[in-house]
Amino acid sequence: MKSTTRLILITLFSLVAITFALHSQAAIKCWTNKEGVKECGDRVPPEYSQTGHQELSEQGVIVEETGRAKTEEELEEEKKLAAIKAEEDRIAAEQAKKDQILLDTFSSVDDLQMARDGKIAAIESSISLAQKRNDKLQQDLDKWVEKAATEERSGKAPPEDLLKDIEKLRGHINDNNTFITEKRAEQEAVKGAYAKDIERFNELKSAGK
Repeated sequence: MKSTTRLILITLFSLVAITFALHSQAAIKCWTNKEGVKECGDRVPPEYSQTGHQELSEQGVIVEETGRAKTEEELEEEKKLAAIKAEEDRIAAEQAKKDQILLDTFSSVDDLQMARDGKIAAIESSISLAQKRNDKLQQDLDKWVEKAATEERSGKAPPEDLLKDIEKLRGHINDNNTFITEKRAEQEAVKGAYAKDIERFNELKSAGK
């Protein structure tokens, strides 16, 4: 038992001695002064604490090297690069998610084309209904305009209610025309989006995904 305790104590003392020796060996510090001359000592002067230094063993071997402190410009540049990298990672993750949805939803280009044509047809149906409403409104407008013209030809001022009805009809027709224009643009957007999806689908399939 005594021999075991003695062995433990010897081991502990040895470890302490080794640690002390290593610490002593690494106590030499070297830095470069303002004139570009290398200086060494047991501590780095405060005015050079931010410029970086080396710690050497007694044999002159570098055991640790501390880089200079980064400037505000360098830190700002690092922050910008980190933000750019984070945005690139976000875009890549978003694209991977879209790719997976694309592959899970469609099994072939034909499926994509059928989905595209279905959306375009649904929009076309809305356009057709709006156009029919416009045709009816235009017929009513023509009648009311003719009635107002008849009143004017007879030397009378058209009734105020009639003029208001004419303006309302023109407003409804303009609204429907705007709706139709927007729906036509929506159809083109659908075509463009599916063209990109088909192209991406073919890329993914070619890559074996």
